[in-house]
Amino acid sequence: MKHIYIIDYLGVHCGMHYYLEAFKAQIKKIAGVHVQLLSNFSDDGNPPFFFNQYNGRLPAKLSSLLRNIINLRKFVRNNPDGLYIYLTYGNRFDPLFIMLLINVDHIIDIHEAIAQNLDKNKILKNIYSRLYSKKIRKVISHSGRTDDFLREFHYQGLTLKVPHFRYVFPKNYNKEHIANDIKSSFSKDRINLLFFGNVNESKGIDILLKAFNILPASVAEKSNIIIAGKDFDGKCHEVIPATGRNVNMILRHINDDELVYAYTHADIVCLPYRKTSQSGILEMAFYFQKPILASDIPYFREVLKEFPSFGKLACGTPDGYSSALCEFIENFNTADFFKTEDYDRYTHRKAMDTFLDDFRKQL
Repeated sequence: MKHIYIIDYLGVHCGMHYYLEAFKAQIKKIAGVHVQLLSNFSDDGNPPFFFNQYNGRLPAKLSSLLRNIINLRKFVRNNPDGLYIYLTYGNRFDPLFIMLLINVDHIIDIHEAIAQNLDKNKILKNIYSRLYSKKIRKVISHSGRTDDFLREFHYQGLTLKVPHFRYVFPKNYNKEHIANDIKSSFSKDRINLLFFGNVNESKGIDILLKAFNILPASVAEKSNIIIAGKDFDGKCHEVIPATGRNVNMILRHINDDELVYAYTHADIVCLPYRKTSQSGILEMAFYFQKPILASDIPYFREVLKEFPSFGKLACGTPDGYSSALCEFIENFNTADFFKTEDYDRYTHRKAMDTFLDDFRKQL
């Protein structure tokens, strides 16, 4: 039996456990494999493998990071015959983990080739360029943006192509686990626009708020924005909502039940991103069959070209996004979203079968 280890240090910190469980469910379709998740949450009753290196003050974070590196080093030495799949986000400390896998069979699952807010960091780019050109032999790519980085990094190894794995978790929630600030933020009388997930400049929260501010009053009064997620850099407060605009900000960790509640009660999911290589937020919207209004960047363009009834594209400026948002809201009740033929193709994507066939050849 082949042992496969999927490694991710983010896990429950920002909702990657949904992706990991979906990934595991796909790989388990292959006969003769045992799949184990190495993350910061319990997998099949096993205790978490990693400490949450984002909890506590700086000394605690550094201590957790060091212990995570030591624990992974020991694990790899004790299990040299497994296949290791490492989820990378292009952060500063990713190379520390990746180097532990260089001498064993490994695949790098690229969620960001280099972190979005570090694109201009020449030193970090050089580190990743050396890794991909000289050390890394196999990768999983989710989008054209990642492929562009791999070409820039002179990567010569094997690339397995796959869309974001479709989620598999239940859609029910426990009302007792949902705080009042979440419950009260949704309106029964307005169209609820959800911006979900950790906030940073690349996510374009300023574009959304500026766009909402310049909506015609007659359209704005029909609408309600919910921003739910951690705001690490204070981006949500850079744009003040105009008078009379319904904007609700829940700027904290959103638990699993609250996530399900938010997507269940949302009408439209807003993705005014400046750039991205893939998006779990988009896939979450599709999982709950909520239409998206996404900025016109390559990844979203590719997805909506394949599944046009899943949402609309908008110009990535406040004026452009506001114009698209206005049209979306005005026509929301008559639009035909998630047409059966599109959703059937989405749930039975041939790319998934192709990926599993290609992945099986690596075992």
